[in-house]
Amino acid sequence: MYIFQPERFLLNKQIREFSHFIKGKVLDVGAGIGDRYSGSFESDEYIRMDIEGGKDIDIIGRAESIPMPDESVDSVVCTQVFEHLQFPEKSANEIYRVLRKGGNVLITVPQMNEMHEEPHDYFRYTKFGIQGLFERQGFREVDISQRGGYFSTLAQIRTRFLIDRYDLYSKPVLGRIMSKLFSIYGRYMMWRDSRDKSLANTKHAIGWCFVFKK
Repeated sequence: MYIFQPERFLLNKQIREFSHFIKGKVLDVGAGIGDRYSGSFESDEYIRMDIEGGKDIDIIGRAESIPMPDESVDSVVCTQVFEHLQFPEKSANEIYRVLRKGGNVLITVPQMNEMHEEPHDYFRYTKFGIQGLFERQGFREVDISQRGGYFSTLAQIRTRFLIDRYDLYSKPVLGRIMSKLFSIYGRYMMWRDSRDKSLANTKHAIGWCFVFKK
């Protein structure tokens, strides 16, 4: 069941906007359950890797030790994974290793999220943290997009609290009703972000989307 959240809405929008950077042989690091993003990119081959197997998983492996040869992929996608990695420096270095020279990595991270997938939830990132992390491995930044401002962040926190508080994913009827209300509220708060260009507003973010080039 789908329940509207500003985080998911804005994340999918960012991936669509940055999709032209991803092409050729693509590795999705931490692909998760389901085929979430392969349709967003014009890839020749899309390889899904996760720590657990499943019908949509092509390779079982960890971001800290990717079971692929050096410079074997043209692009890497890694969405909402780095907060779950105990050794992010090693993982960023592994992405650099398997990526061909001139290839791009699209990465998204949260700056403000609820605890999730406990106990494997270790970090939250500012844009400066991710910039430094990837530049230390030899990457250069190509593009960056902030996901939400103060109002969207507030809407996401409230929405996620209500989803968890009332276990809405296990209550289809109530979940669908609340999703419509969340959509109205969330879109209004995102509109308020679009109208507020103040520094105070931009100091708050749900998360970030980056493209780095090797």
